[in-house]
Amino acid sequence: MFTGPNVRVDDGLLSPELRQRLIECVSWMPLYFLNRFERYKSHELDTLWYYPLAFTDEGFTVDVEPALNDLDASLAPVRECWEQLKTAVGRPVRLYEVMLSANAFGNEGRVHQDVADQARRGKHYTALVYVNREWKAEWCGETVFFDADNEISGAVLPKPGRVVIAAGDPPHAGRAVSRICPTDRRVLVFKFWDVS
Repeated sequence: MFTGPNVRVDDGLLSPELRQRLIECVSWMPLYFLNRFERYKSHELDTLWYYPLAFTDEGFTVDVEPALNDLDASLAPVRECWEQLKTAVGRPVRLYEVMLSANAFGNEGRVHQDVADQARRGKHYTALVYVNREWKAEWCGETVFFDADNEISGAVLPKPGRVVIAAGDPPHAGRAVSRICPTDRRVLVFKFWDVS
């Protein structure tokens, strides 16, 4: 697998039982259509379907894990997934955002980093959990990672239940799905800080 530095891919982190419950849990979630142009000054067609689960506008200091734990019991698989991610990272972390994102045909993911403050990127983590029931290579939708020369240093297919943990906030993009893809590409996103 082509992963590049600071990007870890784990197809076995979630048990088959938890993977199934997680996919079932997020498959019914409604999604909001968001144009990110005004907030991120990217481009006018920078659009995303998403559902915010736990977040804060003060991502450097606020921990949203209590808010995640207070979610409805039907979202227990999301909390269990977070517990698995924390264990996998193996150090003290502070969660500041959890959301479900989706790309349908025509939604082009932009190359971006999650943290604007370059000095803080070394302590940042993004975990992606792919939550579609199935995925075929011809449906595209890869997550691509870039190096300092803007060359692709990693590419990961959104296989169901696959977990990607990116350390240090490398530039990345969720690529669009192909015209023949019969569904959206759903990803559960966790953003957090190393606080050790």
